[in-house]
Amino acid sequence: MRIYENSKGFSTTTASDLSVLSKYRVLVAEDVAQERELLLAYLSEWGLNVTGAADGREALSILIKDDTIRLLITDLHMPELGGLELLQEVKNLARPKLYSIVLSGIKDRQTLINALQAGATDYMVKPCHPEQIFARLAVLDQVMALEEKHQALIKDLFDVMGEMLGSRDPYSLEHSLRVAAISRKIGLLQELSLEELEILGMGCLIHDIGKIAIPDDVLLKPGRFNNIDRQIMNMHPTIGAKYLAFRYPDDRITEIVLYHHERLDGSGYPAGLKGDDISPMVRIVSAADTYEALIAKRPYKSSIPSTQAIKILKDEAREGRLDQNVVEALEEVVCGWNPLTIQRHPCRDIDKLELFRRITYFREPMCSFYNYRYLLTLDKITALSIDRPEYFMIFINFKNLKQIDRIWGYLRTDQILDEIGENIQQSMNDFTKTNSDINGKALLFRRSSDYLIFANYPHDFIQQLSDLIQDQLDTCKNQWELEANFLLESFSSTCSLENALNQLLGTDDRGI
Repeated sequence: MRIYENSKGFSTTTASDLSVLSKYRVLVAEDVAQERELLLAYLSEWGLNVTGAADGREALSILIKDDTIRLLITDLHMPELGGLELLQEVKNLARPKLYSIVLSGIKDRQTLINALQAGATDYMVKPCHPEQIFARLAVLDQVMALEEKHQALIKDLFDVMGEMLGSRDPYSLEHSLRVAAISRKIGLLQELSLEELEILGMGCLIHDIGKIAIPDDVLLKPGRFNNIDRQIMNMHPTIGAKYLAFRYPDDRITEIVLYHHERLDGSGYPAGLKGDDISPMVRIVSAADTYEALIAKRPYKSSIPSTQAIKILKDEAREGRLDQNVVEALEEVVCGWNPLTIQRHPCRDIDKLELFRRITYFREPMCSFYNYRYLLTLDKITALSIDRPEYFMIFINFKNLKQIDRIWGYLRTDQILDEIGENIQQSMNDFTKTNSDINGKALLFRRSSDYLIFANYPHDFIQQLSDLIQDQLDTCKNQWELEANFLLESFSSTCSLENALNQLLGTDDRGI
């Protein structure tokens, strides 16, 4: 390589002139030592972090190990491995995007075309002036700056997509953030490249984005899915993938969205893929997704300990559904680290919307009170958090419903139960208005033909409230001959509402 030195103007050049390139490393592959060292000297003077290779084979070895190299400057004719062959090999590497400039003494068009087809970004004919090289690098630096801004914009849009899903279902947002963190840690253990880790994280962030199209009655259902619910929910990978198809060029992210519920034995959905048809990234996300779903609490289920979740994943791997190596890596990742520490920090308006949605979803039809399952969500509603050592639960059930059904008929009996609930609710409202200085709340819930009341009033007020409710029950006995059982229990503030329900309802054969 013959480079004609012209010192004018180069002594004032700094890294700020090549601000993006200077953040990365540059590799020069040139077999003529004098020309290689001369070019390395110029690149260093321009503020770039450079390294040299005496032939294509050495250059390939460096590129395999070093993900921070973003520019390759290579000669065409070198021993061991030529420039064109080196470019072809680079295409097969799992590494961040690599820009490449070919410096060659060959001027014919076909050689230039061959180099560009092999993956070269630019082609320069020797001998070339240092100023020409710097000009090409300055253009490349601007291109890289634009691409970085583009990638930052894409990442921001993915963040927005995650937040949009979180505005419909906050659990899905926290779930995605945790799955992304778990997956990246697994990827690090499995020595994924920096570029692959970035793709993995972005894919996890929106892997459930298709849920944004799932109706609230399914997405927010506080109980087990029936067959129709499951069929609807199973549409979310396909819906999410359609959002990305033909819009985002990297198919790996689309695959994460589309296939994260596939299983190695073909038992997954939506395509029933098997074995090698499921990519390494998707295998990672599948295990991370399953693990987080097991350890996280939801309105319809309790969380389970990490050790128990790992055991379940190992069983899945043993039975051929999850990747054994991924599960082992996940076990190592969560040893001493709890992904549940990753929590969303929503704006106040989103919390208000979520509270309203819960109220709307759990309200009994044509009534002013709620289904008892709403209680299972109250742990997250800070408005009910009172600094008091105990709270109270009242359980009301009716002893002679079958007899009342025969007397009044099923429909009228159900209307009577609604009326009783409305009367109790009105008594509670009047009590709250009369005692407006009470620091606390009381909420009425229906459970089939029974009623539950949650209250965190001081003890004296609880007794007054209980007397009012018992008066209502006496009235209903006189009016409809409906006899009620009344049970009042107190629970420590450290006792979860789920445990309180289990203790209160005991072995009731309908369960909770």
